[in-house]
Amino acid sequence: MQLDKISKLPGAYVILVELKTSYQSEIGSLGNIKFSAGHYFYFGSARGHGGMQARVQRHIRAKKQLHWHVDWLLLSGTVIKVLLVAGGGECNLRQKADLIDDLKVIAPGFGSSDCDQCQAHLLAVNGGGSDTLKKLQGVTGGGIYSATSFFPITAAHPAIV
Repeated sequence: MQLDKISKLPGAYVILVELKTSYQSEIGSLGNIKFSAGHYFYFGSARGHGGMQARVQRHIRAKKQLHWHVDWLLLSGTVIKVLLVAGGGECNLRQKADLIDDLKVIAPGFGSSDCDQCQAHLLAVNGGGSDTLKKLQGVTGGGIYSATSFFPITAAHPAIV
């Protein structure tokens, strides 16, 4: 399905975040977390107005109010790819990730403070993030999109990409 058709639907998503350097931050009740340079998957869902597109655009935007755990990671990290699963749930998507050997929990409770099914909604990727995202796509049936496809790159909006 084309991005413009699927992205406005409710569903679940995985953002592939790249950290070029190590990063440490105090993140709410989770405390001080150190992130090594590398790739991370963050699992989320979007059920409200604008669907997955609106939520992913928020994650990509540089200027935003810090609200979710992932917002602190994104102060230093960059969203490079997105897996969208129309109608899917983030916990179901996260549990399917357990079928892939290249992923591990690095901060229990991260992104899952409202979830009693998952240890965390953030996983560190061992190795290349794009190849592992394709493996996850294989078990979910979702579509992978470049982060830049969520915003037109124009002089009018240079700060959002």
